Amino acid sequence: MKLSREQIIAGVESLSTGRRILILVLLVVIVGGGSWQFFIGPNLQQARDLESELEDLETDIALYSGQVAELAKKEEEAEAMQKELEMAQTLLPADTHALERLLASFERLGNEKGVRFLLFQPGSEEMHDYFASRSVQLRLQGRFHDLVGYFDALAGLDRLVSLESLRLRPVDEQQFSRDRMLTAESRLRVYRALTAEEEAALEDD
Repeated sequence: MKLSREQIIAGVESLSTGRRILILVLLVVIVGGGSWQFFIGPNLQQARDLESELEDLETDIALYSGQVAELAKKEEEAEAMQKELEMAQTLLPADTHALERLLASFERLGNEKGVRFLLFQPGSEEMHDYFASRSVQLRLQGRFHDLVGYFDALAGLDRLVSLESLRLRPVDEQQFSRDRMLTAESRLRVYRALTAEEEAALEDD
């Protein structure tokens, strides 16, 4: 039998106050449970999912930011190395002819500094991965300050020249004047860049 609204209300009103409160509590629980089931629960789960995704995103951002910073650092290092390489290449004679001109300048500098050449003996060329080198044996004679001026001029050349050894001894053991003549035994090493053909030949080997 279907009860009318008035009968339901009359039935509720006939209940004691305690039972009416109990029914009200049950209704609140039922309605609240429904709200949780159909509205609050799904939205709270969605919020948790979004929070997890946000944490993952923040982790990715931190990772990629570190990679970007590292990439920028590597790019700066590569740029600096490229500049150093270009600078070194400008200090290397381009070929054997340029190297011969460099060797000729050694004698010219000696004449300008008042140094006498007793020996000027270039050695055979040695091939390396990116350059070629040649040793040069020198025996010079001159006053101390002239010899110092000569080697200082060699160091000031806009080419790569290294001093491997130097030994000074007096020409006359009995002479003690300020203009005392000295003999200088020296070995230099000069460098030049490889030609494209030489680089290709080294790669083939």
